[in-house]
Amino acid sequence: MKNLTLILILSFLLSFISAISAQDIIGDVDIKANHNLLGQIPNNVQNIPEVIISRSQYVISYNRTKREMNWASWRVSPSSLGHSGRVGQFAVDPDLENYLSTYSEHAVGPTDYRGTCYDRGHQIPSGDRTSSPQANNEVFLMSNMIPQTAFLNKGAWENLESHIRDRVSSESLNAYVIAGPIFDQDFGAIGPNHDIVVPSKNFKIVIFLDPDQTISDITPKTEVIAVVMPNILSSGKAPTEDRKELCDEAKKGPPIRTSWQEYKSTITKIETLSGFKFPALEKVKR
Repeated sequence: MKNLTLILILSFLLSFISAISAQDIIGDVDIKANHNLLGQIPNNVQNIPEVIISRSQYVISYNRTKREMNWASWRVSPSSLGHSGRVGQFAVDPDLENYLSTYSEHAVGPTDYRGTCYDRGHQIPSGDRTSSPQANNEVFLMSNMIPQTAFLNKGAWENLESHIRDRVSSESLNAYVIAGPIFDQDFGAIGPNHDIVVPSKNFKIVIFLDPDQTISDITPKTEVIAVVMPNILSSGKAPTEDRKELCDEAKKGPPIRTSWQEYKSTITKIETLSGFKFPALEKVKR
């Protein structure tokens, strides 16, 4: 009888552990075969809400509570840079909408940023997916957007995006990138229901590899870029401090632009700020 009771208890514990560790994954690409993933799904050390979206153009960890991503992971290669240009149209993520509807929730729509003076800030840039109109369309789904000030989006953030593409194109490299928001300050929330949380910072990690290399070939000498950029106004103010400046810069663009090199950081700091650890990057931690 004691043995039966022990077996039943163990069975219950195993079922419970399995249930709490199970990860919701949506999208049309098997996560194990997705070449955009930076080695493996980052470790969610703070148990942040997430559902994984796995597609041919990226992998995204989406946060139902904040109504935006935790991080996005993607690969930039010469073959992903084509001539289709920016043809995508902002749209609701249909897979995410279908998933959230089971919780009586909805995905963010393309008009939910209207009147906020924040940019719909791509994490996977349009310019990284110009091999075909279909590839470009995928990065215009709203699950790929976070609220960014114009100073961030059109300044150092865009500057680093161009730098990555230039390196990939001119040196025939592959760049593995992971990026996402940081919420270490209260910048409020936007949207019709004021539930799309505005991040205080944006992080990005870039690994450059030769065409014949994979994530498993990372060594301590592998080239890495790690940045943390503040989601602020050109004056240095938080966007919550000066709505007029926020909106003026959204219309006209920021009067000054900064270089991405000004925001260099470390993988260790990004892990602390984001709440996620990146096992594939242990060898290049600084």
